[in-house]
Amino acid sequence: MKQANVSTELLQTFVTVVESGGFIRAAQHLYKTQSTVSQQIRKLETELDANLFATSGRRRLLTPAGEQFLGYAKRWLALQDEALFALAKNSLAAEIRLGVSHSLSEGVLPELLAQFSRAYPHVNLVVETGYGNELIQRYDSGDYDLILTLEREPLAGKVIGTAAMVWIGKAGSEWSGLHPLRLAGYQGACEFRQAATHALDQAGIPWRIVYSTNSLAALMAAVRAGLAVTVRADCAVSAGLAILAPPPSVPELPTISVVLRNRTLSEASEWLAAALQKTGLQAA
Repeated sequence: MKQANVSTELLQTFVTVVESGGFIRAAQHLYKTQSTVSQQIRKLETELDANLFATSGRRRLLTPAGEQFLGYAKRWLALQDEALFALAKNSLAAEIRLGVSHSLSEGVLPELLAQFSRAYPHVNLVVETGYGNELIQRYDSGDYDLILTLEREPLAGKVIGTAAMVWIGKAGSEWSGLHPLRLAGYQGACEFRQAATHALDQAGIPWRIVYSTNSLAALMAAVRAGLAVTVRADCAVSAGLAILAPPPSVPELPTISVVLRNRTLSEASEWLAAALQKTGLQAA
């Protein structure tokens, strides 16, 4: 038996002839001449070895074979559209770039990202850490698809968590009367570091940064050893650490918000955004 070689163009022409009500209207819809439409129908009938239309006066009506084939042709075209859409969607979501504030990069986030990679093994997830202002600028420039930032006064994005900032020192210690006050903090434009120095400046208390790092474990180890005090979220307090009560002259520290921005609409990015919100990430 001869294997038919039916092209998408022939199928589309056949369906258009039926749905538009004739060869002339089909030619108008397809921007083809009537003779071209007729030639394509004859070619399709040759490939199928079946008559799809029968003449009734001036009209061309579907034969029983044509009626049967019409359903298959529509499903054929619909399946092709579905396949092309799926491939296009996967292609667009082949890589997702995520920017994360340093203070959010530890804790449960690595495990959540591992779950994403298992759910979407064909999507290349690129994660970079940085500071909020830098991440926002790069997001606005199109460098990231999603970003998670820590902000004191969010102007855009979706707030998915909040935390109180507190002064943290070695367990059993109290606010130091030493001047300048020894501080430990992240390097660069860190929201916690800026909040600490601003509060001390407002109170007229001199300070000095004695330990800078971008590792939360290293930062807390320095505080736990009594080398310095720091400002972090209240959830960062663990064994060997304690929340310190500053003098009344020190202004109350602000609340910090975890903010999510997501510019894409792919299935993979929506899964990631929903998982980030559900997890309730906390700033450490």
